[in-house]
This record gives sequence, structure tokens and C-alpha cells, in this order.
Amino acid sequence: MAASPFLLLDVGNSAIKWRLGDAHGLRQDGGESDTIAALCTALADYRWCHVALASVASDEADSELIDALQSLRETPVWRAVPQSACLGVTNSYADPHTMGVDRWVAMIGAWCEFGGPLCVVDAGTAITVDLLDGDGQHKGGFILPGVDLMRRALSSGTGRIRVDALSAPDITPGTSTQACVSAGVWRAAVGAIQMLLADFTDHRAVITGGHASLLMSLGVVADSRPDLVLEGLRLSLIQRLDDRSP
Repeated sequence: MAASPFLLLDVGNSAIKWRLGDAHGLRQDGGESDTIAALCTALADYRWCHVALASVASDEADSELIDALQSLRETPVWRAVPQSACLGVTNSYADPHTMGVDRWVAMIGAWCEFGGPLCVVDAGTAITVDLLDGDGQHKGGFILPGVDLMRRALSSGTGRIRVDALSAPDITPGTSTQACVSAGVWRAAVGAIQMLLADFTDHRAVITGGHASLLMSLGVVADSRPDLVLEGLRLSLIQRLDDRSP
């Protein structure tokens, strides 16, 4: 019988992404859930030996999630946190723990696959761009609103712009308020990423996140790795388990 896998969880601002994995890589079993209850339903028939959690949610939400997982299976749950250095990547923050853990493990995943120099883009609720040099040193990064956050800012911060959802990705001029907002925020996201990539042409661009494929369809050129955070989390968990081995 095959050994039980790891359960890997990428907890974002709007969804929980999960995959099973082991020492050899990510497995096919996985999915995305909007709530903890839906996640537990999806996981009901699975077994795992360790849980690794990369979360940008609140401590309260994480505690609720951990309690729910341990009601399913009494197995260890490890919350990944950014470190000063791990697996060849060195953090530039004076206080490493203040970096978003999703950014940290994404950089680890990209570095372990490609080496450097790298430009790692995570296009989710927020868009983050992080730079690694050829030695794995984090050289800083950028954080900007994701496309839906831009839409919401326009809708809440103006008197007459009320756009409840974005149109299909398009950067041509709009002929309605909704189309104009949609074209504007998509163009802003694409333009910001393209400008950064143009400033660091010696860096290999790697993109992940829920909007990655849409941004690529609009002209962003990068290597797509949809599960980059989960892969970095898997590698980080293996490192932790190795460090704890006698």
C-alpha cells in the first residue's frame, strides 16, 4: 500500500486551494473550496499523514480551519511562516515574518525549479511581484491591487460608477461604464506587470495565481505555474520534516 500523502493547503483571501502531495511531487487529487465546510466535504474520503498550511487569512480563520481538519483526521498541522532563508532563498525583510507566506513559498517553488534570477508574479486578489537574483537573494518586490480590488475601489469610492462584476478580459476601449472599468483595470494590471518585466529582462518571469492565465491571454509573457504556492509549500514541509529527523 502506498504511503499516505501530505495535505497541502493554500488559503487565500477568497478561496482555499488544496492538493495532495508526497516526497516525489504533487499528486493529481486536489481542488478549490469557498468555505471550510465545503473543503471538509471534499476531503472526507481522503487520508493524509501531515498537513501543511500556507495562509493569508486571519489567525481566527486559521484556527477554525485547523480544528475542522483535525476533526476529520488527527494528524499534525504545520503553518508555514516566512524565514530568513530556506532551500536556497534568502529573505530581504528585516522581519521575515511580516512577508506574506504565499509570496515566500512561491519564491521557493520557483527557485527550486528554475534557479535565478527570477521575477515571480502571483496574480490573485492582490498582484505581487518578487525579484530573486542568481544567488537566491530576494531583492525586493511590489504589491498592487488585483483586478477585482480595482473594480471594487472604483465602485465604492465614486458616486456614479457601480460595476458589480468585470466583463470578460479585454483591454480595448469600452462603450459602457462596465466595459470601460473592465478594460481599464485589466489594462492597468497588464501594463504594470509588463513594465516591471521590461525593467528586469535578465530575470525569468514565472506567474501563478487565479488570474494568471487571463493576464497571459492579454499579453503577459511568463512561465505559467498554477500550483507554484502548493509546490513551494510541499518542498518547505519536506525540509521541515528532514530538519526534525533524528
